[in-house]
Amino acid sequence: MKQIASVIVGVMAMSATMQAQDLKQEWTRMFDESKVPAYTLPDPLLCENGQRVATVEQWEKQRRPELLRLVTTYMYGKAPALQHPLQWQVEETDTQYQFEKGKRQPQYTRRIVAIYLTEQKAEGPLFHAEVITPNGANGPVPVFMMFGGSRLSGGFGATRRILDRGYGVAVLNTTEGVPDGKDAFTRGAIPAYYADGQTYRLPDEWGCLAAWAWEASRLLDYLQSDPLVDASKVAILGHSRMGKAALWAAAADERFAMAFPVNSGCGGGALSRRMIGETVWAMNNHFPYWVCDNFQQFNMREQFMPFDQHSVIALVAPRPVYLATGQDDSWADPLGEFLAGKAAEPVYALYGRSGIGCDSQPAVDDAKNEGYIAYHIRTGGHAILDYDWEQFLLYADRFLK
Repeated sequence: MKQIASVIVGVMAMSATMQAQDLKQEWTRMFDESKVPAYTLPDPLLCENGQRVATVEQWEKQRRPELLRLVTTYMYGKAPALQHPLQWQVEETDTQYQFEKGKRQPQYTRRIVAIYLTEQKAEGPLFHAEVITPNGANGPVPVFMMFGGSRLSGGFGATRRILDRGYGVAVLNTTEGVPDGKDAFTRGAIPAYYADGQTYRLPDEWGCLAAWAWEASRLLDYLQSDPLVDASKVAILGHSRMGKAALWAAAADERFAMAFPVNSGCGGGALSRRMIGETVWAMNNHFPYWVCDNFQQFNMREQFMPFDQHSVIALVAPRPVYLATGQDDSWADPLGEFLAGKAAEPVYALYGRSGIGCDSQPAVDDAKNEGYIAYHIRTGGHAILDYDWEQFLLYADRFLK
């Protein structure tokens, strides 16, 4: 809710720079379903040369790279391409870790890992991650990777719930390496990759969402070396803006086994062309650092985007993706997330994989999570609640165990 309130303040502040009529139109559109314009979604299976994708091979060799390039160039921005994994260092290890000391509780193995974001280990930026795995497991365990802050797993009430289900937990301190604000372009990983003499990113270079997703991939690099982790079974989960980053991480890095973008809205799981809730205009004007500068050209011009968020979901195929929303979270456009999932189904069908499993938005608290695209809208608002975790763990059990 704080994010919504801050955007409302931002919208009001923008009145000096927008024509009054444009501002009025945008404001009335933001929460009124009757204001959703007529739109046509780009066909994710239609190639730029006019050919229609008919096989998995054609999707993987032709259309998927096209879509990945378009979404990268015009929305999230280009991240650095690495020739080899960056360095990391395990700074702490506790093989008898307990959440509450002195009590008879399960014990876990906990590592604090420093991951360096440039080859200049001593000079460059870094972020820390916390990796916890249950003791006594019969071999390497699948892992939930989550975005966190300076408290790491201390900010996630579900950590023990996940561990006691037999999964590991990996939490990255996202904003340590990439600040959530305009200072992302003056400190941290993004400016560390500027060319000589460069003082600001180019129009197609990464914003925070792509940078956070890139950090997640660097943590996955580490997990591939951890003998207690099954790095082929890493699910990435994020909420709100980190839900946007989680979806993009899974789309851009096919090593992630599945994705849980939660209440992710615009730039995440919701269709931009609906222009309701958090719109392209609202995100670009209040959080321009989240995406690349090229995305600015689609303010109130969503119909000219060569993709929409169903295209991003399709880039995750054939891996499972769970779109989770809240009934009262109008900012994230719950219906728009359902429609985006439905529009990605033809790509999953190429692989013989099922989608959401219903043609209209399901009832509240009626999760549709047996297919490779899952969706639920549950009672409540912009949060991750017990109902969400129940469904997420059930879904992960289906595919990761």
